[in-house]
Amino acid sequence: MNKKIANWDSLSDIDKEKAQELLKGEAGLNPAVVHPAAKYFEEHGWVKIDNYIDKNMANLLYHHVQLETKRLAWFEEQNLEADENVHGTFSDSQAPGDFSKYGDPIFDTLLSLGTEKMCELTNKDLIPTYSYHRLYTQGTELKRHKDRPSCEISTTLCLGYDNSNVDAKKYPDWDWPMFVGPKDGEEGTGGLPIHMKPGDMIIYRGDVVEHWREPLWGNNHAQVFLHYNEKDGQYHIPYDGRAMLGLPANFKDKNAKMEFEDFKTPTIKENGKIEINWDEDDKKESLENPKKIIY
Repeated sequence: MNKKIANWDSLSDIDKEKAQELLKGEAGLNPAVVHPAAKYFEEHGWVKIDNYIDKNMANLLYHHVQLETKRLAWFEEQNLEADENVHGTFSDSQAPGDFSKYGDPIFDTLLSLGTEKMCELTNKDLIPTYSYHRLYTQGTELKRHKDRPSCEISTTLCLGYDNSNVDAKKYPDWDWPMFVGPKDGEEGTGGLPIHMKPGDMIIYRGDVVEHWREPLWGNNHAQVFLHYNEKDGQYHIPYDGRAMLGLPANFKDKNAKMEFEDFKTPTIKENGKIEINWDEDDKKESLENPKKIIY
């Protein structure tokens, strides 16, 4: 906040509270300074951004992910050992058999360079945590879930897809929508499908809003997830516990990671405030259903 207000340090505590109310993405948004996307995000818990990156950049990154996938498949065909932290994996429990990779330097760079824009689009002071990308293949289903604390403010960015096997006459302009649940975090409800073309992004409260995808019809579909925390917020896990962006997951500081027992499922109340709820029944259900919260 002190970056937005030149005389922040000289303000009284009461004036600081008024300033935060005026400028942050809470109740009392100032329409003169807040991006329209931020207002929509505040009201709904998600917002779609068309053309977050241009089509040429999306196409380049789509082919980058495809090449990574082919490279890892070649390693396996040759019975060569591939380091998951460098080359990615086909063993992600959320999408087994599909290529996935954590913290790729290219995508962590996209994450970092986009921080200022993301602050504008959400009207929140954000810090980057990590990127994660995946090449989904035909039949893959993304189960209903919420994300872990490092994904407090999440994004999914469409890089490209191959739908050439889908009947274009019967299903013209078909894509693979992501479904989002209600802002208050209620689970098991009917979701709203959000459609994306290459370069489009969805920003959503990953730790609160339930989200999912139905089984993929097309041959493949590449997405990158760019995750952020609110600076000095309830989680505040810079770089997902790594010393810097671009490092693989095995460089996380275990002391910086929130232990599962300490994690409390947040919900957003009608007044826009976050409320933390955690009881033994919730804990038991989460432990019995580990995909409820995706780590």
